[in-house]
Amino acid sequence: MHNSIFSQIKNHPFIFALALGLHVLLVVILTFSMSHTTAPKMPAAKKVDTVKAVIIDASIVEKEKQKLIRAEESKKNKQLAQKNKLDREAKKARDKRKKEEKRLANLKAEEKKRKQKLALKEKAEREKKNKELEKLKQEQKELEQKRRDEQQKLAAIEEKRKAEEIAVRKKKEAAEAELRRKAQEAEMRQQMLEEERRLAKRSAENQKLLSQYIYQIQKKVEMNWNAPASMTAGWSCEIMVEQNRFGEVLNVRIKQCSGSEAFKSTVERAVRKASPLPEAPNNDVFEKKLNFIFRPDV
Repeated sequence: MHNSIFSQIKNHPFIFALALGLHVLLVVILTFSMSHTTAPKMPAAKKVDTVKAVIIDASIVEKEKQKLIRAEESKKNKQLAQKNKLDREAKKARDKRKKEEKRLANLKAEEKKRKQKLALKEKAEREKKNKELEKLKQEQKELEQKRRDEQQKLAAIEEKRKAEEIAVRKKKEAAEAELRRKAQEAEMRQQMLEEERRLAKRSAENQKLLSQYIYQIQKKVEMNWNAPASMTAGWSCEIMVEQNRFGEVLNVRIKQCSGSEAFKSTVERAVRKASPLPEAPNNDVFEKKLNFIFRPDV
């Protein structure tokens, strides 16, 4: 309340000064009247006027006082009304603020719930992604293991294939070796037969004919032979001549020769120039590969 009075004095200084002055004047008049119990010696008419004036001034003061009181009460009422209005507005503002705070609290709670829900959703998504990632890793691991198993299987198949190829090759080689062996055996049998025939040819009956046949060949070779410049008596060469049934020379090989290289060359040329060789007297005497000694008479 004191704060309200001071506030009113501060807001209306002129009215306060006027009221204060009237109060001071009233106190001075009352004091003056009480201190002078004996009226001054003055004409009666003037005395009546003075008392009247004092009374009039007191009533004016009282009126002013009442006026001031009413003004003060009116002001207080206005201030109270203003205060009540302000209180109502403050209460309304507080209520509004409480509602706003409640609304904000609800919003915060909703936001918190939303964030919690979002966090739970994100957590669930992370867990889902982690599970999917783990699943992918496991699948990748299984695929890798499957790939390794497939590689091992392929390696085993390849190894088996190589082993089979080796076995087939060995079998083929064994078969070829067997064929070669059989061919060699057949060739050996053929050689034995030829040797038997050759031996048969060299029987006592054909021996003479063979000697005559070889002598004829030697003589024809000698007829086609030209002695080298450095020829020395006693030179000879062992010759193997390959011929067909008509005596045509197919190949000549000098097996051993005691003469020079020039002598050896002249002998080979002579054998080739002697083609066709003399005809064998019979099939028993004929030899496809015929060996004889060429020893010219020098």
